[in-house]
Amino acid sequence: MQSVLLVEDEALIALALADDLERKGYEVVGPFHRCRDSLEWLARNTPDLAIIDIHLRDGSSADLAVALRERGVPFIVFSGERRDGQVSEAFADARWLSKPVSTRQLFGTVEEILPARAPVRLCAVAGTSIHAAAI
Repeated sequence: MQSVLLVEDEALIALALADDLERKGYEVVGPFHRCRDSLEWLARNTPDLAIIDIHLRDGSSADLAVALRERGVPFIVFSGERRDGQVSEAFADARWLSKPVSTRQLFGTVEEILPARAPVRLCAVAGTSIHAAAI
């Protein structure tokens, strides 16, 4: 299962995103509301993808963006902030979704970054062990 680090300071938005991601089969880590907390988690773990807001409860998520880039973790900026020359260089070249975003647009972007894995079906043949096969 692919994991998505979710960093969003608005609780209702975070819960809705987490629910949508879980229903699509992603393992959601978080949501974290502070950059500090997400950096502590990231020091011990590596997600497949991160979705981060720019403005968090303890300030900017620029340090998190830098850490994700250094670890080779792709991320999506999910923010009410418009993408223009006023944002930190840490967010340069990041995928950007401006709130509000439709679920379709969110998953279109996530799936461009994390191509869906082929579903796995367990197959058992009498007298043998169980094998996994892509379907």
